[in-house]
Amino acid sequence: MTRPNKRKGPDGLQKIFLYLILLDWFILLYVSTEIRHMPFRHGAMASLMLAVFNLILVNLCIRRARRSGDSYLIYPVISGALFSFALMSYFFFF
Repeated sequence: MTRPNKRKGPDGLQKIFLYLILLDWFILLYVSTEIRHMPFRHGAMASLMLAVFNLILVNLCIRRARRSGDSYLIYPVISGALFSFALMSYFFFF
């Protein structure tokens, strides 16, 4: 009988998830530098889309970390979501 090969590295879904976290931070940095030059309509849409993206990412992170024991992924995702909320509140109130 042949044994199934065990993977030694992270699976493909884990790599995609890590790239989504990096993409989230790049988008957050870009929007935070350009939000002062945006009209209200574009800033509101960017803030709303960023908040929805972060909510989806937090949901995926909670499911992924609970299932595979990768709790270290929670910290950058939660901090990105908090930064997104702070950016959105800054845009609407200041």
